[in-house]
Amino acid sequence: MSTALRKRVTLDSIAYRKADAAAAEVGASLGAYTSAAVEYFATRGLDPRATEAREGQLIMQQIKKLGDRVFGFMQEQERTLLTAMLEEMLRSRITLERVLRMNEILVSNLNAQLETLSEVQLQRQQQALQLLRQRNEEAVDRQVKEALQTARKQGPGKHQAPVESQVEPGQSGENGAASSGLKAG
Repeated sequence: MSTALRKRVTLDSIAYRKADAAAAEVGASLGAYTSAAVEYFATRGLDPRATEAREGQLIMQQIKKLGDRVFGFMQEQERTLLTAMLEEMLRSRITLERVLRMNEILVSNLNAQLETLSEVQLQRQQQALQLLRQRNEEAVDRQVKEALQTARKQGPGKHQAPVESQVEPGQSGENGAASSGLKAG
């Protein structure tokens, strides 16, 4: 404490006794203790006369800090763990939808052609089926990547319009059969 600028402050007798006892308890002079107390309240912008309000402010500040930490933790979890789970879920869902479409095409076409196939035709159908499976896997991978990119752009927690399933040209219903190399009889 600087001795060049000393000012005097008058305390009432109750405040003086409390300050003197508190200063003695921590091993400080009354002047040093009082200066530290004034610095504490002034630095934090607190009104020492409003003890309830001060405690409430401190509690609210602590709650806000804790809330910020929890929110930050949740965002990190979304970026790491939940993205992997979302990818797996999307892959399963898109694969299931594509397999169902492929099965509809195959059942429709095979029922019509079952009795009329020669050995050469049967081999061509098997080749077409292999090509269809390969295209299906590529489409699943592409759709999963697109869905993840969309989710990352829109961000977790933001309201999103429902994503409509996209049908590739020539892949729906009977038209899908024609483009896959499988033709209905």
